[in-house]
Amino acid sequence: MMCSRPLLLLVAVVASCAANVARADTPNFSKEVVPVFYKLGCSVGACHGSFSGKGSFRLSLFASDPVADFREVRGGLGRRLNTQNPDESLLLLKPTGRVLHGGGVKLNVDSDEYRLIRQWIAAGGNYRPESEGKVVSVNVEPPTFTLLPGASPTSLKVIAKFLDGSSRDVTRFARFEAYDATIAEVDETGRVTAKRSGDSHILAHYAGQIGFTIALVPQKLPDGVRFPDEKHADAIDRQINDKLSALNIIPSDRCDDNTFVRRVHLDVIGQLPTAEEVRKFLADKSPDKRAQLIDELLKHPLHSAVWATKLCDITGMDNRVLYDRAVCNAHDWYRNKLEANWPWDKIVQNVLTATAADGRTEEELAAYTKKLAEDRKKKVDSEPITDMKTPWKSGYALRNSLDVFFDNNKFRVQAGADKGKLDPLPMAMHAATAFLGVRLECAECHKHPHDRWSQEDFLGFTAAFSFINRGVDPALAKKKITIVGIHVTEQSLPHFMAAMEGKSVVPRVLGGDPIDIKPGTDPRAEIFKWMAGPNNPYFARAIVNRVWANYFGRGLIDPVDSLSAAYPPSHPGVLDELVKDFVAHKYDLRHLHRRIMNTAAYQRSWVTNASNAKDERNYSHRVLRRMTAEQVLDAVAQSTGTPVVLAPVYSGDPNRKPERSIEFPLSRPGGADSYLLKIFDKPQRTQSCDCERGEMPNLSQSLYFYNDQALISKVTNKDGKLAKLLAKETDDGKLLDEIYLITLSRMPTQAERDRSASHMKESKSRTEGFEDLFWSLLNRQEFLVTH
Repeated sequence: MMCSRPLLLLVAVVASCAANVARADTPNFSKEVVPVFYKLGCSVGACHGSFSGKGSFRLSLFASDPVADFREVRGGLGRRLNTQNPDESLLLLKPTGRVLHGGGVKLNVDSDEYRLIRQWIAAGGNYRPESEGKVVSVNVEPPTFTLLPGASPTSLKVIAKFLDGSSRDVTRFARFEAYDATIAEVDETGRVTAKRSGDSHILAHYAGQIGFTIALVPQKLPDGVRFPDEKHADAIDRQINDKLSALNIIPSDRCDDNTFVRRVHLDVIGQLPTAEEVRKFLADKSPDKRAQLIDELLKHPLHSAVWATKLCDITGMDNRVLYDRAVCNAHDWYRNKLEANWPWDKIVQNVLTATAADGRTEEELAAYTKKLAEDRKKKVDSEPITDMKTPWKSGYALRNSLDVFFDNNKFRVQAGADKGKLDPLPMAMHAATAFLGVRLECAECHKHPHDRWSQEDFLGFTAAFSFINRGVDPALAKKKITIVGIHVTEQSLPHFMAAMEGKSVVPRVLGGDPIDIKPGTDPRAEIFKWMAGPNNPYFARAIVNRVWANYFGRGLIDPVDSLSAAYPPSHPGVLDELVKDFVAHKYDLRHLHRRIMNTAAYQRSWVTNASNAKDERNYSHRVLRRMTAEQVLDAVAQSTGTPVVLAPVYSGDPNRKPERSIEFPLSRPGGADSYLLKIFDKPQRTQSCDCERGEMPNLSQSLYFYNDQALISKVTNKDGKLAKLLAKETDDGKLLDEIYLITLSRMPTQAERDRSASHMKESKSRTEGFEDLFWSLLNRQEFLVTH
C-alpha cells in the first residue's frame, strides 16, 4: 500500500497532461459547435430556435447568441452533456435517433459533425467567450463565378472575419442556401451545380452572419450570334453589360424618341407629354436633346410633387392617424425642400431631429408664443398659406424641420395605462425602414432571421428615440414659452423604461456604439451623425436603391426597403458606384436622378429579343409596368381635358383643389375620382413598407375602363378636349393624329389609320365615331403601361 500513492500520483499527472493535450485541440464552441447546430437545422425557427424552443430545449435563433446557447446546453439537469461518457449525452443521443427525438434523425454517428461535438464534450464542454472572438462578417469566395449545366460543380469557400481582425476558413461549418435553386443548386458542403440559364445568389450562413456569391449560368446563343461590341462611357453601363455578356443576354436596342419622351415625362413628373411637347422633341435634331429634356424635367415643379408624394408614402403620412392638415403640411414641406434641391442628408436630418422649436432661439420662440396668442384672439392662422395654387411655398412648408412626422398616432402607446403616450418602438422601426431601408420588426423579440440585428441592437436603437416627448417643454415653460409640440427630455420616458425593465436599454446607434447622454443632448442627432457618416452601409444605399427602382421597376436590392444580408444586390458594383458618386456630390438628389436616366440601361427599348425576353433582373430591356394610381388618374384627366375631382375626407384644407392627383397630399382622399385611385392601389400608408403600392392588374381596373360611367362621361364631356378638337379640326386625319398624340404620345400607324377610317364610315356620326376611337385608345394596354 505504501507504493500505491506514487503510482496514483503518476496516473493523475499523466491524466492531467492528457487532458491539457485534449484541451489544446478542443473544438471552439462559438466558432464550430454552435454553427453545427445551425447547419443541422437545430437553431432555426421551426425547431429549437423558435421563441419557446422545442422539448424544453431552446437555442438562439440562427445561432446568434453563443452565450445563451451555452447556458442551455449546460442545463437540462446536467443530462445534455456527459463529459465522462460523451456518447451518452442527450446532445448526441437525440439527434442521432438513439433516444426519441421529435425532429427525427439529424446526425449520423460516423459524421464529422458528430465527432466534433463529441470531442468538445469529451474535453469538458467549456466555453470562454473572451478568447473565442466575435464574428463580424462573412465573405464567400469566389465573389462571382460562371458554370454550365452538366459541368463539374464549383466549390465555394467561406471566410469569417472576427472582431480582432483575424480571419478563418469556416466552409465546413457554414449553411448554404440558393436564392433560386432552379438556376443553381448548392449542397451542404458548398458545391454548386448549374440547373438552367440565369443568375442566382448563393448565401452562406455562419454564426448569425450571411455572405453571398453570384452564380452565373450563361445561355447558349445561336450559331453566328455574338454579343454586341458596345462602348459605354458610364461605368454603370459597363458593369451591367459585363454581366449580360457573361450570361449571353443580348440587350435591346435604344428606344425611339416617341417612347423616350413619354417614358421620361411619366417617370420624372408623373404626367404624359402634351402633343406639342412630343412634336417639339421629335423635331429637335440636337444630339444631346435627351439629356437636355432630363434636365428640364428635373426642374419642373411636378418633379418635387412626385417625390413629395413618395416621401409621404415612405414616412407614413396617413390621414387616418394624422389630421388632414398635418399630412398636407408634410407634403408641402417635402415639396418645398425638394424644389429647393436640399441635399438628402439635410432633409433626413431635419425630419429625424425635428422639434416644435424648429431651431429657433429663445428670443424668437418668445416672440412666436406672443404671436400665437394674438392670432388666437383674432382667430387667424399663424402660418397661413398665401396661395392655394402653390401651398408648398408658404405656411408650414417654410419651416426648417418636419415635426409632424412624430405626431403620427401609430407612434403612440395603443393600450393600457400609458395609452396615448409616445412610444419609441414604432418610431425607431419606422425611421429605420424609411431612411435606412432596414426592417427591424423581427428583432423586437429575437434575432432577425435574415439579418444581423439582435434584440439588443433593436432596443439600443429604440432607446435613442425615448428622449422625446409631446407637450410643452418644461424648460421653456419656466420662461413662459408655451409652444405645444415635440421636445427633447433629459431622461428617457418613464413608461418606456418600465416596459423595458430587466433588458439592455442603453441608447446606441444601430448595431454599434453607445450614445453618451448629456444634459441638452438629443440622442437622435447622434443617430443622424452615424447615419450620414462615411462608413454607414445603409443610409445612402437606401435612397439610391429607391431612386433606381423608380426608373427600372425594381431595386438593385429587391425588395427595395430590405437592405438585409439575405437580399444581396443583383449588381453590387453598380450600387457601389452610384453610392460613391452620390456621396461625392454631397447627397444631390437631382444629380442622382440625372445620372441614372442618362444611362444606356435606362434608355433601352421594351421590345425584347430571343435572348432577353425572360430577363427581368439584369436590365437588358425596359420591363413594362402599369402606371401608378396617380399617373392613371392624371393621364385620363389630361387626355380628356377634364378636372381631377378629389377632396379631403376629414379636416383638411377645404380650398385645396389640385389640378393633378400627384399633388394631392392625402392617403385617403374623397371626391368622385378617389375610386379610381383606390382600385389602382394608391397606398393608404397603413404600414411601413414600399410593397403597399401595388402594380398588379385586377378586374375592377378592367371594368372601370371598359364601361364605367365616370370614364365615359370624361370622354364625352362637352367641355372636354375631344369636344374642343371636334369643333376645331375638320380634317379627320389630323384629328386622329391628335388623339393618338394626347393618349399614346405617337402618331398612328398606317394599319391603325385604315381601321379608324373603316370605323368612321360605319359610325352614326363623326362625334360618336371619334368618341369610340378615343375610348378604345384609353382601353389599350399601351396607354396604361410605362414603356
